[in-house]
Amino acid sequence: MKFNILKTSGIVIGVLLFVLSAGYAMAYCGDGVLETPLEECDDGNFTNRDGCSSYCKNEDMKPPTVTSASISNNAKDVDTLIKKITVTFSEEIMAADVNTDNFSLEYLAKSADISVSLNSDKKTATIIVNNKLNAEAVHALKVRHVRDIAGNMMKGEHSGGYHIVSFTTAKAVDTTAPTIVVYPPGGTYSFTQEVKLTPYITSYTKSDDFIDKTAKVYYTLNDVNVSNKSSVYSKPISIAEGTTLRYFAVDKLGNKSPTYTERYRIKCPEFPNSKKVANDYPTCKVLQCNYGYAIKNNACVPHLGNESTDYKTNAATAPLLGSSTPMYITTRPAIYVTLEHRGTIKRPIIFKDPKRKIILEFAQNTDITNKDGKPFKGYIIQPKNLYMKDFPINFGYVFRSILEFKSGDGLDLTFSPAYKITVPYNDSFNGSEDCVVFQYNPTNSTYTEYDKKMYHTDGVKQEVIINAKKTGIFFIAQKGQNYNKAIFSDITTHWAKNYIESLYRKGIIKGRSKRVYAPNENLTRAEFTKIALKAIGATIPSSEELEDVPFKDVPMYSWYAPYVKKAKDLNLIKGYAGNKFKPDQVINRAEAIKILFSAFKFNLNNTHKSTSSTASSQSFIDLRNTDWFFDYANFAIKNGIMSGVQGASAS
Repeated sequence: MKFNILKTSGIVIGVLLFVLSAGYAMAYCGDGVLETPLEECDDGNFTNRDGCSSYCKNEDMKPPTVTSASISNNAKDVDTLIKKITVTFSEEIMAADVNTDNFSLEYLAKSADISVSLNSDKKTATIIVNNKLNAEAVHALKVRHVRDIAGNMMKGEHSGGYHIVSFTTAKAVDTTAPTIVVYPPGGTYSFTQEVKLTPYITSYTKSDDFIDKTAKVYYTLNDVNVSNKSSVYSKPISIAEGTTLRYFAVDKLGNKSPTYTERYRIKCPEFPNSKKVANDYPTCKVLQCNYGYAIKNNACVPHLGNESTDYKTNAATAPLLGSSTPMYITTRPAIYVTLEHRGTIKRPIIFKDPKRKIILEFAQNTDITNKDGKPFKGYIIQPKNLYMKDFPINFGYVFRSILEFKSGDGLDLTFSPAYKITVPYNDSFNGSEDCVVFQYNPTNSTYTEYDKKMYHTDGVKQEVIINAKKTGIFFIAQKGQNYNKAIFSDITTHWAKNYIESLYRKGIIKGRSKRVYAPNENLTRAEFTKIALKAIGATIPSSEELEDVPFKDVPMYSWYAPYVKKAKDLNLIKGYAGNKFKPDQVINRAEAIKILFSAFKFNLNNTHKSTSSTASSQSFIDLRNTDWFFDYANFAIKNGIMSGVQGASAS
């Protein structure tokens, strides 16, 4: 019998199909069943193969996973300046999937600016963070749609395959360099400049609260390159000749500002009213002034002479003939009205002070009479400035200018029609506030508000125009911002109300608490020392600058230590035996006036201990010329600075 090969093949094929259709298991390469040593890695994925050899390789069907990240999930206090984050996978991944579509860093659903790259191990992705992260905020690092090199996509919370790491950033790290404000800036100046370099924490420069006191400012002069080995700024830099200033600042965290350059040129100024000047800077000496001016402190000032009669020498005589054309007087110290005028100025006169710019105007046919009504003959000089320190303060206004207008011989005069005084604003005026004019009566030390119809303020020209028929003392005042607002509720009827409010507005005193001054409470020696120093505008060192204290009962950490140190350096205080200051002890009147007068450097030479017949020694039973404080008390009483206690003393 012959074996028919063809038929046998058909039978084999048929049997195979039968077995498959009947569900019988039959081994094949890739069927997932290991029957021979040749099928080492049977994964059952036969349909994906181009046939099946007797030796099968394992086909990867396992998706990649994230095994680690350089930031752990739920991490806290992550640096906002972090620059690099790494993510490591369980196996090699496709380079094409390493991009900003599949890797993101988000805050409030907004993506941060990042870039991503695949490391050489092909398992690790590096994320570069290009900008600073938000401080104290939750961020999410998301990884998705990443495949391994076999094409298996990662699985995760969503169908696309996600891995999420959440973390919270720390507080913001200061990376801002100080901003330096230079004053005055570079430029051309006509005198030596004291240049200040002030480092600010931010670009905000309108408040000293933003000064960075820990920053160091390095600088050089003469166009020399600046480095951290250059001079450290500690006080204003005096620039007396042309130079180039270079500087930068570094704060305590090492943040460094750019290097800035300012160029200064110093040349001789223009000297008004000068006729001849030696232009050899820095000497710049005035050699000769125009007529009517004299050299004083290297400047040409209106010359009134050294004697009380000197203004008569160069006075301009008022015209005798009538005319409507004004006569201008700008370089003469006075106007002389002769006997022939019979007390009448027959021509308009405009008399201008070239230095203070005050203008005194008389209309045509102005009659001038003395106090007794007789025609005036004599000299009229410009109103002179008086000073606030010469007058009592007894109501709430800020005095901007005080003028006294009398004849050259000090006589009170009457004018008909009224004369006019124009007073330009000086630096003390508040340009946005109207002015109020008062007249002062020296007999009883009272102020009377002037008739509002007789003066007005020109806000455009920045000047006050006063019309008056009599000579006298005029006060130009402004209320100022919130000036009439009650500062302290407990001084409304107190005798010292105006003095207290004046000192408060000058920043010399503060009070015990909000709206409470406690005027009848005692002051300690430490408190009064601070008041005296603030009154004279002394520069007080900070607590950090103190290296020692002058008294053993003044702790370095106390609020008053810098004030006591400054007062001792200025020789305002001496202390007690045993090197004690007794800062919390109540200060007495004698100690107070001694500190105050020493601070203001009052000259007490007109008061002597040997003067036993003075009013002070006669009037006060507890004030003796042998007391250590006699000179101070006697000076204070004689000058009306203080008075005694009823029925007792000046203590």
